[in-house]
Amino acid sequence: MAKLFSIKEKYSKKIFSKEKLVEFRRQNVHISRKEICLIYTSFPVKKIEGHFIVEEKIRLPIQELWNKTKEIAGISFKEFMNYFEGCEVGTAILFKSVKKIKKTWSLEDLKKIFGDSFRPPQSYYNLEGKLSKLVEITA
Repeated sequence: MAKLFSIKEKYSKKIFSKEKLVEFRRQNVHISRKEICLIYTSFPVKKIEGHFIVEEKIRLPIQELWNKTKEIAGISFKEFMNYFEGCEVGTAILFKSVKKIKKTWSLEDLKKIFGDSFRPPQSYYNLEGKLSKLVEITA
């Protein structure tokens, strides 16, 4: 099942430049190897700009997670620790591949297609029902 992730502009730029090869999440993300994940760059961009394909998911205590991912994190140790403040364990989603799409999809475009009830995720969500068509229109 495909997913839609909201990612801050600062980090989506690093993902598309391949400086950042992993996405961190505080919660346990139920995700599978080879799953496609669309990247919605949040405010101020507010567009689906591409996708990544999952290589692996790692869930570990914070220090172990950093030790395992620091070479591909694309962020500083301080940023990492600030993000995971208060967490004992964290999730890292490693990318098999990343693609920036030529035709991006703005929030306004998505609301025209899926209705005014379309909302970008706070973190991520599964693309089910008619939202699964997002994978087709971004390919």
